[in-house]
Amino acid sequence: MKTMLFPHGFQKWGWCIFAVGVISGIYALVTDYGTGSLVNNIAIIGTVSGAILATCSKEKVEDEMVRQVRLNSLLVALYVNYAVLIICSLFIYDLDFLSVMVYNMFTILLIFMVVFRYRMWCLNKEAKDEE
Repeated sequence: MKTMLFPHGFQKWGWCIFAVGVISGIYALVTDYGTGSLVNNIAIIGTVSGAILATCSKEKVEDEMVRQVRLNSLLVALYVNYAVLIICSLFIYDLDFLSVMVYNMFTILLIFMVVFRYRMWCLNKEAKDEE
């Protein structure tokens, strides 16, 4: 089965771009930089594109187990993301909800990154223990 993953080498670039995007976002948030500024664009584009490159790149060994972990992690991220969105829609209103929606652009990718990396770490640890 053909997968639509990036080559493994893109993963390092993804982490670098993601780091620049997150740092830019924190800077824009802390300094209260204006909406639509270059810093905001760098933060949004960098965070999203970096996260996609980092998570959607092949592992060194891309086998059926890794594919299963990737799929399960994506489903967990999807469920958690929309559960949080539903809860927020019940308790947060007006312009505050707009902030929730802005952060919601990133949460599915971030949850996926955390869950996938954690499960891969557990899988690698389990493989080392068996040796």
